Amino acid sequence: MDNLNISNEERVSKFKAYLQRRFPGRSTAVHYESDMKSFLSYYKGSLTEVKREDIDRYVDEQRREGRSGATVKRRAAALKTFFDFLGEEIGQPGRENPVSMKRHGGRQAKQLPRSLSDEEVGRLLAVVEDKRDRALVMLMLYGGLRVEEVVNLKREDLTVPAEESQAVQLRVLGKGRKERIVYLRREAYQVVETYLAEQRVWSTGQALFLNQRGERLTIAGIQWVMREYARVSQVAVTCHRLRHTCARWLAEGEMPLLSLSRFLGHSSLTSTQRYLEGANPQLRRHYDQAMQPVAEGSSTLLRPPSTPSLSAGAGRPVVEEVSNQPTVVRLEPTTCQPPAWVAEWPAWLRESCLAWLNHRWLQWKPSRRTHHLQVTLNQLRAFWRWQLARRPFEAWQELTTADVAAFLTAELARGLTVRTVSTVLDQVYAVLHFLADNQQLDKVPPRPQLTLPDSLPRHLQPAQLLALETYVRQQAGQTDQLPWLTVALYYLLAHAGLRISEALDLQCQELDLTQHRLFIRQGKGLKDRLVYLTPTAVQALSAYLETVPHAPTDLFLSLNHAPLSYHQAYSRLRLLGLAAAVPDLSPLRLRHTYATTLLNNGLTLDALRLLMGHAHLNTTLIYARLADSTVENQYQAAMENVSYW
Repeated sequence: MDNLNISNEERVSKFKAYLQRRFPGRSTAVHYESDMKSFLSYYKGSLTEVKREDIDRYVDEQRREGRSGATVKRRAAALKTFFDFLGEEIGQPGRENPVSMKRHGGRQAKQLPRSLSDEEVGRLLAVVEDKRDRALVMLMLYGGLRVEEVVNLKREDLTVPAEESQAVQLRVLGKGRKERIVYLRREAYQVVETYLAEQRVWSTGQALFLNQRGERLTIAGIQWVMREYARVSQVAVTCHRLRHTCARWLAEGEMPLLSLSRFLGHSSLTSTQRYLEGANPQLRRHYDQAMQPVAEGSSTLLRPPSTPSLSAGAGRPVVEEVSNQPTVVRLEPTTCQPPAWVAEWPAWLRESCLAWLNHRWLQWKPSRRTHHLQVTLNQLRAFWRWQLARRPFEAWQELTTADVAAFLTAELARGLTVRTVSTVLDQVYAVLHFLADNQQLDKVPPRPQLTLPDSLPRHLQPAQLLALETYVRQQAGQTDQLPWLTVALYYLLAHAGLRISEALDLQCQELDLTQHRLFIRQGKGLKDRLVYLTPTAVQALSAYLETVPHAPTDLFLSLNHAPLSYHQAYSRLRLLGLAAAVPDLSPLRLRHTYATTLLNNGLTLDALRLLMGHAHLNTTLIYARLADSTVENQYQAAMENVSYW
């Protein structure tokens, strides 16, 4: 049995040695040791005494400090691995691990790879004049190499075929000590060849890239070089963004998934699939074809923007004097700040709800925190105002299933929808389970059964959509009643299918109008996705961009140099609908109409799922029930051969 009195530092050293034996040649031991040191800078007790609540507080502190979800998850994984190791070391292999990945790992953002636009690539290459630096950029940009793969390259790893038409081959030692063959276009290799021609005689095993002292160039050295070029070129370039750019080019060139995966050195096809989601030419063709009836003939009706040229990557007018400093941002409080009326709640209710909200606060997307806080508190307020008026409560433990059922019956009798009441109960039971997880509640009362209605989304009828499209095209930017801000909002929802929260969070740098597309960063479920735009939408968004600040990180939709609010967005759409004789126009109705229109015009369900940002195909199937014209046409075609009338 291990000595229980050894220091925390000694335990971490033994843990590192264990990882080095388990993962030889990998950086896991170094990273996990760093994560353990981070935990020990926060926790001062013995590692054998760590409790689940200590991990809770550490994880919350990490999020409060602004650590990314991926960093928090990795540190939780390091701690979990350590405590499994510790149990074996002290002779208690069945010892309960204080770390739960479900509890402490958190929900991860599903990001699309960040690549450079073609315009950004041009700006970067224009400032990289050093022959060595230009050569290593070419290997990452045109060969898709990781920075550590560039560091490990040797002269003998390059094979140059005699035939000029053939690509140069590179033998690469990749992640996980796996070798693979990578190809490099001759045009890119010529840059590498120019660098090699000026070097002294090469010896076997010598690194391809050397620093000023003649030693192997390190990962940190290359990263420092790239930061300097990023500063000079004003392009947010990193080594990995060069690799992502190469992968995007190959995906846009429709390189098959398996070949792309082998080229990039991925151990899982799932990793490669992310690049296809960010650059999907087939999806683009399907979208253009399905949206053609909507966008047809629109270019002659919109006033063309006065600025003729757009930057290739940012999708904004090229103006030399534009500052890179953002002027329109959404300022979010760094801590949970409940409204004053919460102080009126009984102490037992107020303290438990605020503890739960402070825990949830750090897991919500920053731009949505205040909104979620307000909505959640209002729902809890509605529930407990009704319960406390009915009978006195002294603690959550007194709440029974009968109490919850009585609230449910009363609210439905008052005319609220089943879905509205169910959402309120979701928040109540979230607090209950939080208290139970923290040993502040012995038992969660069973939730009353409630069947949600299987209702269809409310989309616009074809005649309503035609009236709306015609009005917008004819009146866009012509009067105060339909300014370019409202037009831009309309096209983001109606032609790109954005959720209202996604439209309000959109930044100027996420538009790529020359490629008729935009990027959604951390949409619902913290998932990135790529959506496409019609020529009409591009024209309208370009015209709107003339009226707002153009710093890359500016929020796209703004009013009087302030972020457009939910209330302002809903109000503008409602007034637009009234002017076009389309009552009850809302962001959700436009998104539903977008989905139904695409399906009716032949878009596949899986393609629509990608454009809408749905995690599951079953969600997209809801819209298939709305595609009436598709079903009707297929019915008519299927019945043509039936002769029994």
